[in-house]
Amino acid sequence: MRTRLATTLALLFCPLAPLSAEPLRCAPPPFDDLPELQGTLTALAPAMQAFPTLQTALETRVREICISSQLRDAQGYFEPETRRLVLSDGLSPGLQQAVLIHELRHAQQFGMGSCPSLDLAMTDYAQAVFAMEADASVASLVVARYLLDNGQPRMWEALIAWPLQGDIAQVFQQAWTRHADLGAAAAQAFDAWFDNPARLQTYYVASCMDYLDQTERDHLLPQYQHLSPAFYDQLCRLPDGRAYACAAPEKDGFFD
Repeated sequence: MRTRLATTLALLFCPLAPLSAEPLRCAPPPFDDLPELQGTLTALAPAMQAFPTLQTALETRVREICISSQLRDAQGYFEPETRRLVLSDGLSPGLQQAVLIHELRHAQQFGMGSCPSLDLAMTDYAQAVFAMEADASVASLVVARYLLDNGQPRMWEALIAWPLQGDIAQVFQQAWTRHADLGAAAAQAFDAWFDNPARLQTYYVASCMDYLDQTERDHLLPQYQHLSPAFYDQLCRLPDGRAYACAAPEKDGFFD
């Protein structure tokens, strides 16, 4: 069985992502055949110009963007095997912008080789997934904040209102107000991702299901390697390409 994370902003499962069974409307770059996407691409254009790594990822890491009317619990996902980025139909303009950037960051992560290996113990695999999700949330917040500062509030408002992202957005905003330092705000937002028990539980269950599905499919014996600290050094990058400080959170019993 291949799993899809049932949450607000869908996770990139590595290396096996959900292969789509639902009807999709798809278009390759420059995505002109998806009229409902054109407003989002226009709104994001200033951010793509300010953060050219995102534009490069859109042009080189994503083979096609698709709209699905069949997603139930997720709003989007990136599928590494096909390099397909899928968005749920009917998203509000701000939320469509947020989901697109979130999943585009997952496409970048996949291209960087950040996907965790099945040589890891299952809990370490889950920690890697957590970090990838936290980093994708940071990317969305940086872009949303840039657009807000340039007179386009919709993406920021969508993230503030979204139940599993709003708390992170508030931490990012508070840090930005105090320090006016993008790296510091990103680092605090990354840490804040781990402060919500419901979010941790949701992603832990989903990542473990994916891990077990992959090991069962490939008939692999359990592995017990640990996630290297270097994983975080490679992973955490702002949309402008600069590194920001991130690390595994101190264990508080969740993985014990």
